[in-house]
This record gives sequence, structure tokens and C-alpha cells, in this order.
Amino acid sequence: MRAELRWAGPASESGLESMVAFRLRRLGIRFRQQVRIGGRRLDFLIGEVLVLEIDGAAFHDADRDNRRDIELGRLGYRTRHYRTQTIELHWPSAEADILAALSRGDHLRT
Repeated sequence: MRAELRWAGPASESGLESMVAFRLRRLGIRFRQQVRIGGRRLDFLIGEVLVLEIDGAAFHDADRDNRRDIELGRLGYRTRHYRTQTIELHWPSAEADILAALSRGDHLRT
């Protein structure tokens, strides 16, 4: 487990983000964490425009997240949200969703 945590990297702000970082690295997906765009801090940025937000129960407000997603969309970003239960219990579903987004080129600016 220690090796997994080291592989997750220091930028993670929660255990869930560490888990996602580890799993993305294991898949060979390159990403940046805690990127600031338009005054907002994003959990993960893959490629140029694919945003992954990890929504733990404690710090997320659906209305605020929706407004941020609309603002990011206007700037050309594509946002995907994954909740705690999905990350912890249904990761294969999230993984398939992320891989499908990458195969469609959702991470590339058009």
C-alpha cells in the first residue's frame, strides 16, 4: 500500500484523489492535478481539456459544481464527475467511462 500511495503523488488532496491518481497512472494515463483554470482548481486535467472531478460527500455542492461546469464548458473544457461510491465500489465503470472519453478524443482541444 505504501508504494501505491507514493505512486499517487503529493498533489492529491484526499484519499479518493490518491486512489484515482494511482489508478490512472497504472493505466498509463498522463494527467495534472490541482490545475487552476478560470479561478477554479480542478482535481484532474487529462490532455488539454478533459477535467475529472472527484466528488467526495463532504466538500461538494451540486449547484456550485454545475455553475463551474457551465463556466468551464464555455472555455472549451469537458468535465466528468465521479462520486465516492463509484471510485470505491464501481471503479471498472469509471475506468470504462474515462477510457471511452479518451478514445473519442475528449481530452483534445478541437
